[in-house]
Amino acid sequence: MSNFKISADEEVQLLRRPITTTRSSNKNFLNKSSSLTTPRRSIPRLVERNLPFHQSRSQVSVQNRTNGRFYIFSERLHYFINQNWLHIFLRWPTFLSVFCLLSLWVLWLVIFASLYVYIDARKPMVECGLGKAGQPINFFPALSFSLETCTTVGYSLPNDTNGFFTSDCYGVQLAVYLQMTWSMIFNAFFTAFIFARLARSEQRSAQVLFSNKAIIEHRNGKWLFHARVYDMDSQKPIVEMHIRMYCASWHTYEKRNQEQPHLLHAMRIFDPDDDVNAWVFTGVPMNATHHIDAYSPLTPPHLSKDLNLLNSYGLMLREVDQCAGNTSAYPCPVCGETYETAENLKTHIQFNKILEDADGKIPVVGTHRDPDIVKPRLYNKLELTKEDIMNHLKDKEIICVAEGIEPMLSGTFQCLHSYRLEDIVFDCKFTPCVT
Repeated sequence: MSNFKISADEEVQLLRRPITTTRSSNKNFLNKSSSLTTPRRSIPRLVERNLPFHQSRSQVSVQNRTNGRFYIFSERLHYFINQNWLHIFLRWPTFLSVFCLLSLWVLWLVIFASLYVYIDARKPMVECGLGKAGQPINFFPALSFSLETCTTVGYSLPNDTNGFFTSDCYGVQLAVYLQMTWSMIFNAFFTAFIFARLARSEQRSAQVLFSNKAIIEHRNGKWLFHARVYDMDSQKPIVEMHIRMYCASWHTYEKRNQEQPHLLHAMRIFDPDDDVNAWVFTGVPMNATHHIDAYSPLTPPHLSKDLNLLNSYGLMLREVDQCAGNTSAYPCPVCGETYETAENLKTHIQFNKILEDADGKIPVVGTHRDPDIVKPRLYNKLELTKEDIMNHLKDKEIICVAEGIEPMLSGTFQCLHSYRLEDIVFDCKFTPCVT
């Protein structure tokens, strides 16, 4: 397991670390032709498995650095504190934040106690209920009065007189008003803060478990990626749970000839269908399946370049939509018509050849009979092997994101999990676990 912390500005430099030799302990998914001593780069891991049962804390291992230094006491850090201090404070550990708030509360008690001493010392001969005439109040009695005013546990003046209500004691009256106003605001904030810390829904993610291993299965000529997810608190299942997948590709991210660098690439899910938000019911173990097709980031790019497919222009498409007749991706180079599958395109060309031959007046050049236009590669399908997928996954990390609403407090939270090559097995099945 990697212990790298990724820099937001220097991720690429991590790929230039000294080359290390790695050996996998899982031999079920290593083909015989791959050498166990092949040098490989040390690839960082964005989502660490740092909880029991090989789970994640749902945190991304990213640290913001500039020139090798953290943003400590820098202008950027001050900007975030000024603009979003509440959420930064809520992210502190509960013990530390409560200690800071109580320290602030005690500090204000001392400040108001000092204020009472100062006000009473200005007019030592006027009795305002703090000290006697000629004997202004000392600090510790003033601190006790400040504590009494702040907590309003009963109320009486230290000198036990009604001088507080005379017009000459406006200073004490103003100080008491300010302290009680501040106390009400602080009590409201402190109560809301404690509730926000105790009721934070992100801790609910610890009960959502992902399978330790993901499965890549070859079924009916298709390669499928499976991951299983389950909510341990099945008595109160998560509301509107849905799942997404991303592929982190480090070597692709390092390339300089790409238009814009993208570390994460979305992976379409067809079961549950992400066209309808990929809803899952995690009260029982459920599988999320991604089809490794020509548009998948898990497919080596050189294998899909020679296919007769329309350019996606950055859109994340799915071949399963073409098979269902929702989209057309196979264009005819003669007439420009597009078809859902290569079989449909082949049928179209063969039928038009028959029509053109029957007409007898249509020339061969530029028609469906032109061998320079209609070539066998038009009907090529994606042909993947286990070795192709394994070699392509060496620098990949597949990140699963499950997001839902906690039913008790109605808070939205996310669960993160990731799979690398050593976390994937081929041609296996998940064990039925509901009896």
